[in-house]
Amino acid sequence: MEKKGGKNGADNDRCYLPIFAIIVCGFLAGRFTLIPTSGAQALNFYVYYFALPALLFFSLAGATQAEITSLSFIMVHIFTLIISLTLAIVIFLFLLKKTFSEGLMYAMASAYGNTGFLGIPLVIAAFGEEAAVPAAIANFTYDLIIITIVVVSLELSRFTKEKEKSSFVKPVVTAVLLNPINASLLAGSAVAILQIPIPTAINVFTDTLGAAAGPTALFALGLGLVWNKTGHNHETTYIKEYTTVMSLKLVIQPIVTWYLVTFIFELNDVWRMTAILLSAVPTGAVVNVFANKYHTLVEPIPKLIVLSTFISIVTLSLFLVFII
Repeated sequence: MEKKGGKNGADNDRCYLPIFAIIVCGFLAGRFTLIPTSGAQALNFYVYYFALPALLFFSLAGATQAEITSLSFIMVHIFTLIISLTLAIVIFLFLLKKTFSEGLMYAMASAYGNTGFLGIPLVIAAFGEEAAVPAAIANFTYDLIIITIVVVSLELSRFTKEKEKSSFVKPVVTAVLLNPINASLLAGSAVAILQIPIPTAINVFTDTLGAAAGPTALFALGLGLVWNKTGHNHETTYIKEYTTVMSLKLVIQPIVTWYLVTFIFELNDVWRMTAILLSAVPTGAVVNVFANKYHTLVEPIPKLIVLSTFISIVTLSLFLVFII
């Protein structure tokens, strides 16, 4: 497989430094109250419900059938997630002696990255629009596998304990298929596979709206760091758990992906680098949604996400320079 050539030194600065500069702009805007920090939630809702679905639909709808059905690329992420989740579950359930729900939530935090709000904008900025298709496919694979496993496991656990027979199927369908990101992924994939022509007006609409996803998401992430930090003191109570999660998410998972795309599966350069970088992004904010939904680790998960995001500035830079 041909290796990446001339984008390891100064070229990488142009890839990742502007991304983190946008995050810093959002952080400074909140820190100096130029924008209310509560606005981060509104910006994230805008990205989640409008801009990002438009970007993903536009990217996938224009893809070829071969790209959509790239089995090697999909298998890379399936193997990565299975290894990451299994390792995390073993550590938290059997070594750290957590309860089933806590162990599963920590496992989700160890495997589920911020691929939507940070990963996709990052790989597009680093590798160009060509990276949008593999990024969208990877995002869908992550959502489908991790959310399905977590929802099914936790709902089954609750069903076993409380005999809530009617609460099992609906949350799975809603979480996996009916959220706007996955709905746009499914719609875009269907259009691409069936080769359905898209009217120019829809192309222009989704392209224009989707272009706002990257900068808005990155700015909102920086703004949200100020918001999440407010009123929270750093504690050492969860230091062992935090260290374990961040080691698994920010170091072990991307190394596993690097090994798979280097020695096991044959991918072109952009798809290979996209897979590695997406596996190296910090823990996603969606984990906090599930922590609140299932009343598990409600206090430590938000702090973990913030710490993971800060530390990923260093780890992502190292992967960009030395591996990708």
